[in-house]
Amino acid sequence: MAPRSVPGPAGPRPAASRPNPTRLRFALGTGGIAALSALLTAIVVPPSPASPSSAVAVPVAQATVTQQRPIQYVQLAAGQAAPAGATVIDAKAPKPITIVTTVPAPPQQTVVVRTTQSGKIIP
Repeated sequence: MAPRSVPGPAGPRPAASRPNPTRLRFALGTGGIAALSALLTAIVVPPSPASPSSAVAVPVAQATVTQQRPIQYVQLAAGQAAPAGATVIDAKAPKPITIVTTVPAPPQQTVVVRTTQSGKIIP
Protein backbone atom coordinates (compact mmCIF):
# COMPACT_ATOMS: atom_id res chain seq x y z
CA MET A 1 0.00 0.00 0.00
CA ALA A 2 1.16 3.40 -0.84
CA PRO A 3 1.03 6.17 1.70
CA ARG A 4 -1.75 8.67 1.13
CA SER A 5 -0.99 12.29 0.94
CA VAL A 6 -2.90 14.43 3.45
CA PRO A 7 -3.72 17.89 2.17
CA GLY A 8 -2.00 20.54 4.28
CA PRO A 9 -3.26 23.95 5.22
CA ALA A 10 -3.88 25.99 2.15
CA GLY A 11 -3.13 29.21 3.99
CA PRO A 12 -4.16 31.16 7.05
CA ARG A 13 -7.85 30.90 7.91
CA PRO A 14 -9.79 34.15 7.75
CA ALA A 15 -10.95 35.51 11.12
CA ALA A 16 -14.62 34.93 11.85
CA SER A 17 -16.58 38.15 11.60
CA ARG A 18 -18.36 39.15 14.78
CA PRO A 19 -21.47 41.29 15.05
CA ASN A 20 -21.02 44.92 16.03
CA PRO A 21 -22.02 45.22 19.74
CA THR A 22 -22.68 48.98 19.57
CA ARG A 23 -26.40 48.71 18.80
CA LEU A 24 -27.00 46.16 21.56
CA ARG A 25 -25.06 48.25 24.08
CA PHE A 26 -27.10 51.31 23.10
CA ALA A 27 -30.39 49.38 23.50
CA LEU A 28 -29.40 47.99 26.91
CA GLY A 29 -28.24 51.43 28.09
CA THR A 30 -31.49 53.06 26.97
CA GLY A 31 -33.55 50.34 28.67
CA GLY A 32 -31.54 50.75 31.87
CA ILE A 33 -32.08 54.51 31.91
CA ALA A 34 -35.82 54.03 31.33
CA ALA A 35 -36.04 51.49 34.16
CA LEU A 36 -34.11 53.79 36.52
CA SER A 37 -36.39 56.71 35.59
CA ALA A 38 -39.51 54.64 36.30
CA LEU A 39 -38.10 53.47 39.62
CA LEU A 40 -37.20 56.99 40.73
CA THR A 41 -40.62 58.28 39.66
CA ALA A 42 -42.34 55.55 41.71
CA ILE A 43 -40.27 56.49 44.75
CA VAL A 44 -40.66 60.29 44.49
CA VAL A 45 -44.29 60.68 43.34
CA PRO A 46 -46.85 60.03 46.09
CA PRO A 47 -49.41 57.32 45.33
CA SER A 48 -52.69 58.50 43.84
CA PRO A 49 -56.03 57.34 45.24
CA ALA A 50 -57.69 54.35 43.62
CA SER A 51 -60.28 54.97 40.93
CA PRO A 52 -63.88 55.05 42.18
CA SER A 53 -64.89 52.08 40.01
CA SER A 54 -62.39 49.72 41.66
CA ALA A 55 -62.87 50.98 45.21
CA VAL A 56 -65.44 49.52 47.56
CA ALA A 57 -68.03 52.04 48.74
CA VAL A 58 -67.38 52.79 52.42
CA PRO A 59 -69.69 55.16 54.28
CA VAL A 60 -67.81 58.19 55.56
CA ALA A 61 -68.74 59.57 58.97
CA GLN A 62 -69.33 63.30 59.11
CA ALA A 63 -66.85 64.96 61.45
CA THR A 64 -66.63 68.51 62.62
CA VAL A 65 -63.21 69.99 62.05
CA THR A 66 -62.14 73.13 63.82
CA GLN A 67 -59.27 75.06 62.40
CA GLN A 68 -57.40 77.60 64.44
CA ARG A 69 -56.36 80.57 62.38
CA PRO A 70 -52.80 81.78 62.77
CA ILE A 71 -52.33 84.82 64.97
CA GLN A 72 -50.73 87.75 63.22
CA TYR A 73 -49.01 90.29 65.45
CA VAL A 74 -48.56 93.85 64.19
CA GLN A 75 -46.54 96.51 65.98
CA LEU A 76 -48.21 99.90 65.72
CA ALA A 77 -46.19 103.04 65.25
CA ALA A 78 -46.64 105.97 67.60
CA GLY A 79 -50.02 107.62 67.02
CA GLN A 80 -51.53 104.67 65.11
CA ALA A 81 -54.79 103.11 66.25
CA ALA A 82 -55.64 99.42 66.15
CA PRO A 83 -58.28 98.31 63.63
CA ALA A 84 -61.81 97.63 64.84
CA GLY A 85 -62.16 94.28 66.63
CA ALA A 86 -58.42 93.80 67.15
CA THR A 87 -57.07 92.75 70.52
CA VAL A 88 -54.45 95.17 71.78
CA ILE A 89 -51.58 93.79 73.87
CA ASP A 90 -49.53 96.29 75.82
CA ALA A 91 -45.85 96.05 74.87
CA LYS A 92 -44.82 96.61 78.50
CA ALA A 93 -46.97 93.71 79.79
CA PRO A 94 -45.07 90.64 81.02
CA LYS A 95 -44.64 87.85 78.50
CA PRO A 96 -46.68 84.68 79.08
CA ILE A 97 -44.72 81.72 80.42
CA THR A 98 -45.34 78.14 79.33
CA ILE A 99 -44.26 75.37 81.69
CA VAL A 100 -44.00 71.85 80.30
CA THR A 101 -44.03 69.00 82.80
CA THR A 102 -43.35 65.43 81.80
CA VAL A 103 -44.64 62.63 83.96
CA PRO A 104 -43.00 59.23 83.49
CA ALA A 105 -45.38 56.40 82.69
CA PRO A 106 -45.67 53.56 85.19
CA PRO A 107 -43.62 50.48 84.31
CA GLN A 108 -45.45 47.96 82.14
CA GLN A 109 -45.82 44.35 83.18
CA THR A 110 -45.06 41.72 80.59
CA VAL A 111 -48.09 39.59 79.76
CA VAL A 112 -47.36 36.15 78.33
CA VAL A 113 -50.25 34.46 76.56
CA ARG A 114 -49.76 30.80 75.73
CA THR A 115 -51.89 29.33 72.97
CA THR A 116 -52.26 26.04 71.18
CA GLN A 117 -51.60 25.74 67.46
CA SER A 118 -55.31 26.25 66.77
CA GLY A 119 -55.29 29.52 68.74
CA LYS A 120 -56.99 28.45 71.98
CA ILE A 121 -55.60 30.15 75.07
CA ILE A 122 -53.95 27.86 77.59
CA PRO A 123 -54.72 28.96 81.18
